[in-house]
This record gives sequence, C-alpha cells and structure tokens, in this order.
Amino acid sequence: MISQGNKALPQSHLVCDSLCRSGNRANLHAKASFISQVKEFFTKIFSTSDWPARWHCGTWSDFHGWLYILSDLSIWAAYFAIPILLYRIVNKRRDLPFLKIFWLFIAFILLCGTTHLLDAMIFWWPAYRLSALVRLATALVSVFTVFSLYKIIPLINNLRTRTQLETEIEERKKAEQEAHHQQVLKQAAEDLMAKKDEFMSIASHELKTPITSVKASLQVLQRMAAKDEALQKTLPFVDKAARQVNKLTDIIHELLDVTRIQAGKIELHQTAFNLVELVKECVEQCKREDGDQNIEINSNETTIVHADRNRIEQVITNLLTNAIKYSPGDEQITVTIERLDNSLVKVSVKDKGIGIPADKIDNIFDRFYRVENNSPHLSGLGLGLYISSEIIKRHGREIGVESSPGKGSDFWFTL
Repeated sequence: MISQGNKALPQSHLVCDSLCRSGNRANLHAKASFISQVKEFFTKIFSTSDWPARWHCGTWSDFHGWLYILSDLSIWAAYFAIPILLYRIVNKRRDLPFLKIFWLFIAFILLCGTTHLLDAMIFWWPAYRLSALVRLATALVSVFTVFSLYKIIPLINNLRTRTQLETEIEERKKAEQEAHHQQVLKQAAEDLMAKKDEFMSIASHELKTPITSVKASLQVLQRMAAKDEALQKTLPFVDKAARQVNKLTDIIHELLDVTRIQAGKIELHQTAFNLVELVKECVEQCKREDGDQNIEINSNETTIVHADRNRIEQVITNLLTNAIKYSPGDEQITVTIERLDNSLVKVSVKDKGIGIPADKIDNIFDRFYRVENNSPHLSGLGLGLYISSEIIKRHGREIGVESSPGKGSDFWFTL
C-alpha cells in the first residue's frame, strides 16, 4: 500500500491508473481512422495488452469481486441450461407452433449467457474486444427476436386456451356420438325400408292375381246388368265397385313401381311422340274419372319429344290427379307446354288449391311423404310424386314445384 494525501490506495489501483494514463498519453486510438480502428479491433480481438484484468482495476475486495464473479457464472450456467432444455423440447416436438421463435430464444439466451461468462473471465482475462463483439451479436439477435415476437402476437392471441380445447374436445365427442347415433338410426331406417320394400313386393304380386279376377268378374256383371233389366238397379253399385277396384289396381301398380325403382329394374322404352297429344289424352281421362273439372291446356304447337311415352303419361296423370285432389270446387287447372331456350320442353301443371307450406316442399318428392296437416281427409300412399320424380330423373331431366299455402301449386318437369 502507498499513501496519496491522507488516503491509502491499493497497488492494483495504481496498475490500472498507470496503464490507462499511458494509453491516454499516446492518444493513438483517438487519432486513427475508422477503418484502421475496425482493422485493429478484429486483428487484436483476443489481445489483452491494452487493459488490465478487472482485479487490477478498481478497489475490489475479495467479497465484492467473488460476489460479482459467482453471480455472473450462475447466470451463465442458467442461461446455458435453458437453451439445452428448449433444444430438447424442440427436437422432440417438431409439431409445436412458432418453432422459429424457439430457435431465436435459444440463440438469444446463449448469447446473453456468454456475455455474463466473459464478464466473469475479465477479472483475469481482459478480452474487452471479444466481449464487445459478443454484446453486438446479442443486441442484433435480441432486436430480431423482439421484431419476430411482435409479428406473431396476433397469432399467439388466437391460440385456443386449455379450457377452449377441452370444450372443443367435448363438443367433438358429442358430435361423434350424435353422428354414430344418427348412423345407427339411418341403418335401422334402411333395414326397415328394405323389409318394407320386400313386403310390398310380395304383397303386390300376391294381390295382383285376385284383383285381376275381381276386376274381370265386375266387368262381366256390368255387361250382364246392361242387358238384363232385372239387374239394372245393381249397375250403380257394380260401377262403384269397379271404380274402387281400379283405384286398388293403381295402388298395386304404384307399389310394384316402387319395388322396381328400389331394385334399379325400372326400364325405359324411349320413342318419339307428340307431347301435346299425350297431355290432351291425360286431361280427357282425368275429366272422365273426376267429373267436369276445368282443365285448360296452353300450347301453340306440336311438340315432339323422345321419351318413354307410357311413363310420361304416368307422370302427367299423377300431377293432374294431385291438382284435382287438392283443388276445391271447380278451380281452374292449367297445363302449360313450352319449349325452353336450351331445346328442352317444360311441362307444368298449375292449380289454385290449398298449396304446400315452405318447410314441406323439400320433402314433397320423398317416398311415402304426405303433407298430412293440409290433407288429413284425402287418401293416398304418398308414392305418386316419388314415382314421378324417379321417372323424370331416369330420363336425365328435372322435376320441381313452386307453391304457397292457400295460393295453389305449380308442378313442372322437363324433357
């Protein structure tokens, strides 16, 4: 120890002061150009000749110095352990979001730890140039990390929380259970429908023979009653029975058509024919069966189409029968035949009847579907429109309906 005035100064302070003064006297660094300074910096990156070790610069006590050193070494150890753990996580979980940020944090924390390690080493090895370079690298990586983190903040904010994920998982489980339940119900419905189709097929074929026999017997009775005056009084009853048998025959034919459609065995025999003449025949037939219904035909030309005449007759008759059934009194029914711009022909049957509710229209062409709330007193199996739609679809064309409750319906199809 030496004295300076009344104060005692350690020898280390004098070493630091002496070295710093010699540097200032030379004043070489201040006069050198920027390029020379940069060149000297990297040339002497590991040189320690221009500075004393930190132990020899200042009035360090053992406690103060080692507290500084051990603190920096502890920070360095932690800063090196954290990137190792992060690397293990990233290496095993490559599906993690924002992997780029993980790597930036690994680099940033490693560099921060290196600065603390160098701070501790400077107590013995004053590599201030290397420390400055590491700090520059730390600064650049830090700024880039902050910028990258700022850019992904909106994406991070949109990440689902644990509660949200658990809720989503529960909803997904419920949806899967509901889907499974619906699948079971659908399969049960398909099995039931298959059994129903099988029953209809068997019943229809079994009923066909006795119904034909009854129909033939009634025809014989009609001819006998027409010739024998004694049987004249029974003729209205025989005629009524014949009409009912005809309706039963139509039902059997519908059931047979449904079974053929379901089995994919419905056949089309397409020929060229006059559609206008066919519509007129269907209108006359419906008028004979249902009285003096006011049915108007709108068509100004002969329209030749290529289709299955018998099946198209079935469709038109179904639409006319429905229009008559659901039209009260003598409301007019209009059948319109028009040629469209795409060379197709559109046939529409429009009535002014009770109409169809909007929520029922989508199901109107389904098998066995009937709008019960509008027509509980009207008979039918709900097969006519289904069969008609299948016939038109097998022709590769469209069928549809436009309707409003209380304003009537407009059923149409194209050929």
